Order: sequence, then C-alpha cells, then structure tokens
Amino acid sequence: MMLEIFEYVPLGFAIGAIGTLVGAGGGFILMPILLMLFPGSDPEKLTAISLAVVFLNATSGTLAYVRMRRVNFKAGLWFAATALPGAVIGVWINALVPRRYFDLILGASLAAGAVFLIARSLRPALGTHTTPTEGTAHSYNYAAGGFISAIVGFISSLLGIGGGIVHVPALIYLLDFPAHTATATSHFVLALTALIATGIHIWQGDLDGFWPITIYLGAGVIVGAQLGARLSHKVQGVWIVRSLATALLLVGARLILKAL
Repeated sequence: MMLEIFEYVPLGFAIGAIGTLVGAGGGFILMPILLMLFPGSDPEKLTAISLAVVFLNATSGTLAYVRMRRVNFKAGLWFAATALPGAVIGVWINALVPRRYFDLILGASLAAGAVFLIARSLRPALGTHTTPTEGTAHSYNYAAGGFISAIVGFISSLLGIGGGIVHVPALIYLLDFPAHTATATSHFVLALTALIATGIHIWQGDLDGFWPITIYLGAGVIVGAQLGARLSHKVQGVWIVRSLATALLLVGARLILKAL
C-alpha cells in the first residue's frame, strides 16, 4: 500500500502538470502507461482509471484557469453538450474492443494526431500567435465546433485519453481560438464529459479492484494540475502545440510496435 502511494502519487503529479499545460487532461500519457503496467487487464478497466483521473485533472486545472479568466464558458458549454452523446457511446463500445486491437487503435490515433500537429505547426495559424484573450467572447462556427466536439467526446471515452489531444488543436487550427484560451476551454469541456463517462464506468463496476490506484493517481494530478496552469502562461502557444505533438508521436509509436 505504501509503495503504491510513492509510485502513483508522483506519477499523477507529473501527468497533472503536463496534461493541464497542454490542455489535454493527461489521459494521452496515462493510458499508455496503464497498458504497460497492466498487460493482462481489459481495456474498459484501464479506460475507467484513466477517465477518472482525467476528470480530477481537468476539474483542478479548470479551477485554476477560471481564476486566470481564460475559460470561454459560452463555447465550453456548447462543446460539452455536443460531446456528451459521443462520450456515452464511446464507453459502451470500449468494452467490445479486444486488448490487442485497442492498443493498435490508440497508438495509431496518437501518431496521427502528432503528424497533424507537426505539419500544421510549420504553418502557424492565428491561434498560435494571438495574445490570450482569457475568457472573452470569440466568434467561431457553432456547427463546426459542435461536430468536432461530438467526435472528441466519442474518441475520449473510447480510448480513455480525455479528448484534449484532438480538441486543443481543433480549437486552435480550425476555429482560430488563441492557444491559451483553447487549452483552458478544452479543460472545462473535459471535466464535464469525463465526469459522465466515469460515472458510467463506475455504474458498470469497471473500477472495482482499482480504486486505490485511481485515488493515488487522482491525488497527484489535482496538485500537478495547479502547477501546469501556472506554467501555461510562461509557455508560448506554438511550443504548447509542438510539445504535445512530440509526446504523441513517441507514445503512439511505442504502442504500435507493441501491438504488431
């Protein structure tokens, strides 16, 4: 028990800091680690852990971003509402995917996201250069934003990665959100969608036997998220995107090689 505390709390702290810094909730880091730590566990069990931690991370980070006035609540509520149906469907389909194929799908998704980000970062969009207009009104295509969020909700619950790896670049490059506002608003959406997805997993009993690990990781991410939010205003938007892309590429390649 004590050994688990010293292992999982620091891991949660690192995930919380990095996940909040890039607005991705940390699930894209935690899920591959869980797959390696528990090679014999079913995807729905590990996804449940990851989404519970993403919820705590996103909630803690959102509170910090709210104090900084970076969250666009009007957009965030619309994105969350359109993401919730996909999040529910993703939880149900997750239980039907065999472990090997789950690893391959997750790895390919992360690698594809990395390639997209790297390619687009070579041609910076408006969002990567605009000075953050924290929490202020932003004009965007509501239909496009809702469609993107629906896809994000499905992917986040299916793969247990929170969806920020898709949502943040989509807000920046497709909807022209400033990078810092995109990370904060994405965190707000993650907190709402991950809450619903985690609730379904708990109802299905997917966290049975994994509660201690989830609690230790959660304790770490709550504190780490506060640090990530504080560091976010010191990192330029383009480096947020490039750092996210590098992490995605490394993790995705590792999962693909493991599954083949």
